[in-house]
Amino acid sequence: MIQLKDVSLFQGLSEPELREIGTVLHEKEYSKGDTLLSEGNTCDRVFIVRDGRVKLYRMTAEGREQILEMLGPGDTCACNPGTREWFCSASAEALSDCKVWFFSRDQYVRLVEKNTTLSHALNRIFAERLRCMSSLVEEVSLKDSRKRVVKFLLDMLAHEESKKAARGGELPIPFTREVLAQRLGMARETVARQLHELKHEKLIDIQPHQIIVRNRPGLEKLL
Repeated sequence: MIQLKDVSLFQGLSEPELREIGTVLHEKEYSKGDTLLSEGNTCDRVFIVRDGRVKLYRMTAEGREQILEMLGPGDTCACNPGTREWFCSASAEALSDCKVWFFSRDQYVRLVEKNTTLSHALNRIFAERLRCMSSLVEEVSLKDSRKRVVKFLLDMLAHEESKKAARGGELPIPFTREVLAQRLGMARETVARQLHELKHEKLIDIQPHQIIVRNRPGLEKLL
């Protein structure tokens, strides 16, 4: 289970600063399927995932979920700190049993306002979130379902490699095909069919909780 120093938002903070933050953090456990935040409600707290997985999503006009982000240990929902009155732009739901740290929005705003290191870390998180949103727009705009799946796999592999979490093409997939379908805006059956075809073509292999990329150049040629 991660510690405060492992949280992306707190990277670069000193031990005294981490101890100060620890005094205002609270820990709470959620069960799989529990709602942490609801879109449109007043944002009164900021949470950090300590253990487990959480999805951030919005409902489309057709009533279908569109997953925006999937948060794991060390990730945060941290949003605009410029005002103490803010409304949630997305809903958050536990993808698994999880533990989160949270602090009030007022505390969050005060911490960011007085700590430049924290402010810089937040800028990095926002930049990465913008990159992910741009990638998501590109994914869902692709009409070819195969290209959507392939692009997601390649993007995720690059992301895991940047964290040195992918070894030999092994790509941990800590969520179901249904969640993957919600992320890509596709039917679950379509995602399953595309993964099966990629496996049949020996481009990937599918194992419990992970996908192994067997032929990265071959996947890249499909885009």
